[in-house]
Parts: sequence; structure tokens; C-alpha cells
Amino acid sequence: MALPISEQLTQGLPLDGKTVILASQSGESAEILRWLRTARAGDVFGMTLNGSSTLGQAVPCLVAAGGAEVAFAATRSLTLTIALHLAVLARLGTDLAPGLAVLRAWPEPDVSAAVTALSGVRTVVTSGRRLQGVAEACALGLCELSQSPAFSLEGGQLRHGPMEIMGPELGVVLFGGDEPGAELVMGMARSAAEAEARVVLIDASGTGQGIPGVTTVTLPRAQGAAAVLATLPAMQALMLGYAADRVADVGTPRRSSKITRTE
Repeated sequence: MALPISEQLTQGLPLDGKTVILASQSGESAEILRWLRTARAGDVFGMTLNGSSTLGQAVPCLVAAGGAEVAFAATRSLTLTIALHLAVLARLGTDLAPGLAVLRAWPEPDVSAAVTALSGVRTVVTSGRRLQGVAEACALGLCELSQSPAFSLEGGQLRHGPMEIMGPELGVVLFGGDEPGAELVMGMARSAAEAEARVVLIDASGTGQGIPGVTTVTLPRAQGAAAVLATLPAMQALMLGYAADRVADVGTPRRSSKITRTE
């Protein structure tokens, strides 16, 4: 299972005898430091971009080549963090050939129509099924770069009461791959468009569906890790384009710092 370190600290999930992998790009955030001081677990390992960080020095770590991140919504850092996870999955027997093929033929999708579709919206909600992690990264990047509200809800969560937020001032960004829940993602796109939301679908499902009222960024068919890597460039380009329409100095923080040292 995976969850934010802050949630584990608050909920007190018992970790005795468990193997724990702490993932922190900086290796210096306040939650990481408190976890290392107070938590108890079985074997503990880390993933970080900074081998000289507190995390990097405290436990055995995988360290990404390229150094620590320096910017908000850093596209390089996100890609490297995913690569660290893939390195672990490879040693556990996962076939990474499809994902590596995507990396070698890194797509450069045209997201200009998607950026235009979201022009003027007040808020964005991102969502997916198997690709919910990409959706959550997108929402975080939109907040950091555009300095405007964005949040993420897993597809099943969004399908319930939150459908009440749909309307022309809402942007909906959906992520779909070649996965069992692909049709559920397409169904959400149709429902959101019928409710007059501005809908963007980043689609690696291979279904080739044209949904009325939905701006689709069509990608090569992909699943699993390959789908994550296939959708990542489109997601990153979309959040940068969206922010550039709203903020003159994209990426310059006003109220926070890259390494969050307070809880």
C-alpha cells in the first residue's frame, strides 16, 4: 500500500516488521524528518533525488541521477521519481520493455487545443482510474504553477456527490490507458461534457473514441508503467500551457518554498 507520510504519522498505522520505502524528492521535508525521528518499522529504504539529504544519509537509498529538484512542478524530477519506482518493479519481475520503449520514443503531443478548452475556467478537477496518480500529480502542478485552484478525485469518488460541481466554469482533465476501467473514464468524460464542463481527455486507451464536447489528446495505446510514461508529457505540457495563460512569472512561488520545512 502507498500513502502520504503525513497520513501515516497522523493515523499511526503500525509498521512493525513491515518493509517501508520512503519516497521524497528533496529528502528534507518536515514529515520525512519527523518520520525518521519517531517512526518504527522493519526494513526501511528510501528513494530520493538528493543522496546527501537527511533521508539519503539515514537509510539505504536509491538516488536518481541528475541531482535535487530546484523548481515547482519540476517535470524532470517527476520523471526521475517514476524511474526510481520502476527500478524497484524491475527487480521484482515486472517487464519494463513497453515503458522503456515509450521513454526512448518520448512523445511530444500537441496540447494546444486542450489548453484552449480550459481557457477561462475557474477551477480544474483531474481524475482517472489506474492513472489516478498521474491525475494527482497534474492537479498539484496546476496549483503550483497557475496559482489557481485544482484538485483531484479518483473516478469513483468523482462519480458520486461531487458531480454537483459540474458546469461551464469547471475544467475536467481525465486520464485513461489500456486498462479495465477505460470505459469508466470514457463514461465520465461523456457525463461531464453533458453537464457543460470543459473536458479534456488524455487518452492512451487505444479505443479511438470521439466523444462530443470533449477535447481529446490521443496517445499511442499503452498500459501499466508504459501508460504512465505515455501520458506524462501531455500532462506536463498541459499544466505549463494552462499556467502560462494565467501567470506572468510561471513557477515563481509566492507563499511557499520548494522544500516544505513546516508541517
